[in-house]
Amino acid sequence: MASGTGMLLVYIFGWGIVFGTFVHYYHKRKAQSLSKLEAWYPTHPERDIYFSLLKLQKQSPEMVSNEALMAALFRRAMTDIIRMVEIQTNKQALATLVKSGAMSEEYLHQFDASETEKEAELMSVAQEAERLRPGWGRTIFAAASEMVNCSRLRELREEMLRLSFESANCVRSTMLEDMGEEERKKALAEGTPENKELVKNDVLLSSIYNMPIGEGVKVAAAAHARRQAEEKTKMEVEAKKKAKESDDSTSSEEQSPKPEEKKPEEEKPAPQETDSKESF
Repeated sequence: MASGTGMLLVYIFGWGIVFGTFVHYYHKRKAQSLSKLEAWYPTHPERDIYFSLLKLQKQSPEMVSNEALMAALFRRAMTDIIRMVEIQTNKQALATLVKSGAMSEEYLHQFDASETEKEAELMSVAQEAERLRPGWGRTIFAAASEMVNCSRLRELREEMLRLSFESANCVRSTMLEDMGEEERKKALAEGTPENKELVKNDVLLSSIYNMPIGEGVKVAAAAHARRQAEEKTKMEVEAKKKAKESDDSTSSEEQSPKPEEKKPEEEKPAPQETDSKESF
């Protein structure tokens, strides 16, 4: 009985050693694989610039002022805000893709490591801001966030303006292609009061096409008026053509002879019977 209990304990102890060894090496290998993962954001130029200026200031304080360091740190905070917003925006989508099996789990570990690194980066920026100017560490991220929003609005306006330039260029190029030399000269000389919306973009059109202010809108407005007149003339011609076809069909119906009604055939009198008998 004692020997059986001892064998059972040895058996359980052996399996415990095997399982513990497996868990140890599994976690060790997993930690090594995670340490080899590439960073989500491999580089941080703004942080490198700040530390380069900080090192240069320590070597020669007269070459780098505190204002230059504060400007570099503020730019670094703006980049951190942009990246932190991207991480928070994409985290849920990445977790869904990993859960569905569309992406490897290593990407999620890489993303989590990047999030942890970014939190440490934000703390470092706050400490540096507090060191450069007491109290600035509590407000630097609010100011950086506001500056990021302003930068994005400016980029959006520039993109909308670029698209407006391209659209106006296409429209005006099409108008000018349809105009002859005489028509173009006449439009530049006379102009037209139509299409008042183009007057609002007078400076825009003239600057795009490198023309004196006022001439570009005259050309475009004259071409627009000519197109409207052509469309109106075309519609009138089509209306007249349809009316003429309708009148022709009506007159042809009136002039066509009506089919004669068949008169009932008169009954012919039956031939009289003649005596075919010969008298003898």
